[in-house]
Amino acid sequence: MSLPAVARKDLRETVQSRGMIALIALFSLLVSVLAFIVRPTGQNEQFATEALLSFFVGPVLVTYLVPLVGVVVGYGAVSGERESGSLKLLLSLPHSRADVVFGKVIGRGAALALAVFAGFLLPAAVLIVVPVTFNAGAFLGYTVFAAALGVVFVSISVGCSAASSTQLRALIGSIGVYVLFVLLWSVLTGRLVGAVPGSVINALPLSATQIRVFLQVSNPTSAVEVLSNAFLGGQLFSGQQANRQLSAAAMLVFWTVAPPLAGLLKFDADDL
Repeated sequence: MSLPAVARKDLRETVQSRGMIALIALFSLLVSVLAFIVRPTGQNEQFATEALLSFFVGPVLVTYLVPLVGVVVGYGAVSGERESGSLKLLLSLPHSRADVVFGKVIGRGAALALAVFAGFLLPAAVLIVVPVTFNAGAFLGYTVFAAALGVVFVSISVGCSAASSTQLRALIGSIGVYVLFVLLWSVLTGRLVGAVPGSVINALPLSATQIRVFLQVSNPTSAVEVLSNAFLGGQLFSGQQANRQLSAAAMLVFWTVAPPLAGLLKFDADDL
């Protein structure tokens, strides 16, 4: 029962932290203001929830803010306790290093997921109050995808934290991943595909379009966008884009599991 104990401890401490409360309040306020400002009226009222989420809340806030919160929540998970010396005390209890790493992923990921759901409560109330048709199912489903994106970045940041000896190194690594996935991915991958000669692409078993799709869903932010838009459009895992959506879901699982595993390998090899 060591892993659940670590997870419960981190969940409790993260939820109760002032920083997390402030982030919830900021996120909730921003989404609420955006929901009120861009609310559709007239004949478009029935599309209020879907349009707000897919065209405004997602690209403007969720894609940028939720991953950043995940970085903040996760980067000090292991390296912070390592610097303070409390990690040795934690490992003196019947906890393995795997229990520590994955317990912190679960605990802090759950805390961020709860924070996302809490942050969407006030915007939901705004949409219910203003004169638009509120689709509670679409709103709740989108919130699940937003929370999943946050959990992925918590996992990546905890992996960086486990592999780093100091919080500064963990922060640099986590911010580097954030910049790559959130700010630079589309530019870099577009130039990468464009720089490959056509003769090389023709010799590959995949077409240029398939390569672009793979690179897109390899980015967790794009993968969540693909899945959430399909959900809001009522075509999740169905239609012509079903394989693309399955690939996106598989990549989210990969980015949730692989970074903590990689960090654990480095953490296991370190002499504390």
